[in-house]
Amino acid sequence: MSAPGVRHPGELRWETRLLAVLTLTLTALGIAVCYAAGSYSPSWNREVGQQLSGALIGGVAFLVAARLDYRIYRRLARPMFYATVAGLACIAVVAILWHGSRAPGVIETLVPLKYGARRWLKLPGMQLQISEFARFTLAVMVATLVAELGTRVRKFREGFVPLMVPIVVAAGLTVVEPSLSMAILLGVTGLSIAFVAGVRIGHVALAAAVGAVGVGAMVLFTPERLDRYTTFLHPALECAADDQVCEGLIGLGNGGVFGLGFGQGTQKLGHVAFGYSDFILSVIGEEWGFVGMVLLALGFALFCGMGFRIARTTTDPFGRALAVGLTTMVAVAALMHAAVVMSLMPPTGLTLPFISVGRVSLVIYLLSAGVLVSIGRRRGKAR
Repeated sequence: MSAPGVRHPGELRWETRLLAVLTLTLTALGIAVCYAAGSYSPSWNREVGQQLSGALIGGVAFLVAARLDYRIYRRLARPMFYATVAGLACIAVVAILWHGSRAPGVIETLVPLKYGARRWLKLPGMQLQISEFARFTLAVMVATLVAELGTRVRKFREGFVPLMVPIVVAAGLTVVEPSLSMAILLGVTGLSIAFVAGVRIGHVALAAAVGAVGVGAMVLFTPERLDRYTTFLHPALECAADDQVCEGLIGLGNGGVFGLGFGQGTQKLGHVAFGYSDFILSVIGEEWGFVGMVLLALGFALFCGMGFRIARTTTDPFGRALAVGLTTMVAVAALMHAAVVMSLMPPTGLTLPFISVGRVSLVIYLLSAGVLVSIGRRRGKAR
């Protein structure tokens, strides 16, 4: 006979239903904002088409993941992560051999150079940013190791080191592209899982300190990053070196309290270079105003609150670790995007979850939300 269901507060489905509604709302808002932000662009149809197709594919992924038992990802963790590492390694090799210059014909076609970086794998009919997949596969891999190691995570050699290996590998290969911001996001996501799993605070602090030193070294010894950081410290220089930073702030200021109205913003008309992706929050601030930005922030806060609540009320170590990782991924990406637009940190290139244009990114976020719903739905059931 099958084991009876276990009575648990998680059986009250309001958390997972609210999480699903928030996911749908943020995705719909993203489509609307992308429509307004990209309408001036010559490639407007392509960008809106990407977002619509991403929402369609991601919506299916969300529904399937929400219904599927999340524990299946534990069995798929290693194949998914190894495939991601293989893709990142191929891009890293090309980035090292042909840094900032064109590669031979076929290689340049497969791994094109865009905006001074090689982050994309171009296949027939699609273009994939492998580091986007790493957001999900790394979280699954670290959560799987946490479940396998158990109490040994508190030991340095037997627990902490094995947890750090996939984090260092994924983040290190991403840095080579180069994409320092994505590497930071991967590192923070992995460390958050390790911290919740019971890794000693001293070990987590050591990893964070080593990571901070590594980031500082990459900034100091990379002329492009050093110039960006130097200009960030001097606002006048920053406006001269990267005008879109100041144009983004102007957009926020133009919005005032209630905004100019949907589609009525002017900064997107060629002033903000990436108003549909890297600086989409500026477009939202101009058209929706301070009130709109507060409501959006509350939406993300509520989404992350539900994600962490699901993690807290889950008894399965793998489910808890995975819920923390996927929620942290959304929270940190949103915070970094907002910090860039408000000139609180140098431009990173990270998009706003569920909102910015990016088909693969949207699919991964919707898949992650579906997994969170699956974890929440199974909290009150016996194995």
